[in-house]
Amino acid sequence: MLPPGHVRLVASDSAIAESLLDDLAAFMREPSNAGIQVDIEERISSELVRAVREGSASLGVCWDSIAFDGLEHRPYREDELALAVPAGHPLAGRPSLRFEQSLSHEHVGLPPSTAVHRMLQRAAAECGKAIVYRVVVSNFDVAFRVVAAGLGISVVPLQVGTAYARLLNVRLVPLSDAWARRRFAVCYRSQPALPPAAQRMLDYLAGKAVAADA
Repeated sequence: MLPPGHVRLVASDSAIAESLLDDLAAFMREPSNAGIQVDIEERISSELVRAVREGSASLGVCWDSIAFDGLEHRPYREDELALAVPAGHPLAGRPSLRFEQSLSHEHVGLPPSTAVHRMLQRAAAECGKAIVYRVVVSNFDVAFRVVAAGLGISVVPLQVGTAYARLLNVRLVPLSDAWARRRFAVCYRSQPALPPAAQRMLDYLAGKAVAADA
């Protein structure tokens, strides 16, 4: 059982790569939260849900399209997916494109255990095509570097990609597919059972969804 001032949070790579760390830092800088200690661990979505369900973590942050298996959840932030391509690539000058249009090119992907891999496999199957992976990497940071080296193209979060595009020889092309707009959620076993610190963090993170919709 975690003490009231200690929150263990598990999150997907996508959530960590985007706004979650900045939001947690802002939460912890508030004077009223000065005594709260936070442990953050990256997990794939299925492991994340299991950790929250079994009580080894108080909160989990991941896409809201996964099976929460009886856990409660509240909306968090949204994001948009884009295609990262090397500068000079045939797709680099497009204002946007459908995912299907990328499938004639070699991809840089994340491991099969990740939610993004499974989502892209489903999208390709719906087009009657397959994704050809040149390289499979562990996270988005490595994916951008491999793309910059000219070894393939990769589906990435647009928000994260914007920072990398300024540093690396990479261009971003937004995906126009409906599934390319995603929402994250914060999951937990039971809101009344949350320790006070975890409840405060849940309210803070869920407040980011409200602010974005306002």
